[in-house]
Amino acid sequence: MQSRAHFWGWVLLFVSLVWGIEFALVHEALDSIGPNSFNSLRFIVAALTLWVYFFSAGIAVSRSMNRACLHHGIVLGFLLFAGFSTQSVGLQYTSASNAGFITGLNVVLVPVIAWIWLKEHLRWYVWTGVALATVGTLLLTGGPQGFGEGERWVLACAFAFAMHIVYTGVYVRQVEPLALTFVQLIVVAILSVLTSLLYELDSLQTIPGLLFTYNHDAATFTVWLAILVGGVLGTGLAYVAQTVGQQSLASWRVALIFATEPLFAALGGFYLLDETLTLYAWLGAVCIIAGMLVAELVGDDFKPQKTGV
Repeated sequence: MQSRAHFWGWVLLFVSLVWGIEFALVHEALDSIGPNSFNSLRFIVAALTLWVYFFSAGIAVSRSMNRACLHHGIVLGFLLFAGFSTQSVGLQYTSASNAGFITGLNVVLVPVIAWIWLKEHLRWYVWTGVALATVGTLLLTGGPQGFGEGERWVLACAFAFAMHIVYTGVYVRQVEPLALTFVQLIVVAILSVLTSLLYELDSLQTIPGLLFTYNHDAATFTVWLAILVGGVLGTGLAYVAQTVGQQSLASWRVALIFATEPLFAALGGFYLLDETLTLYAWLGAVCIIAGMLVAELVGDDFKPQKTGV
């Protein structure tokens, strides 16, 4: 049992690494493709990856597809779409490092939203975590005047992901988790395609030429890499690893592992995009991570499922 937990701990650390590096890859890919067009491809690839896993593992997901599963999957899929859509738009206007740390705020927003919507009781450590994360965000972005359009979009993303986590914690007890995940991925893919048709038609029309024309330019390679890493590793396989891994790992350990995601985002921004953080920004980053850990690890009252980015 201990060796199994050790194995899945390393697997989930790899998932956190992938989620962090994704910020830099998506940031680069969005120079060539619209945010919703990118998410359309990403979630189609993710849904196909999950379907291949089900087929190879002999899992008959269709047997778990009932009205409740479809309803819950549509609700969660809409929240997931809102999170990824606003995050992708925000990455066009802010750095990958900032996006990674601000997205991580969803951890401290989860108990606050649960308090508002589900009337969950909050302890002192949650409010302490919220305060630390708020101060950290102000330091990271340079104060209210530095909180620009990109940061606002990514903050909306953090709220959407937090709501997704809260309601996943409710719905996952009522239906089969893998079937629920599969429905969500399909819903996000459909909503992303529809949004692209409404707002990014030009971007959609360039996809065949961008992805399927035989060339070796950097833009094509970056988009393909971002789609495959985000779709196969960061979404499809990540959800499987998280669902299976959390059967062997305590919630506090999973939360601690996933708290490394913003750090990996900062490292990805540094090595892939030459992004740097000021001293105040690093202090803000430390405050955000401290707030995440305090809110998530000090107590055991509210341990929801974490959503990857």
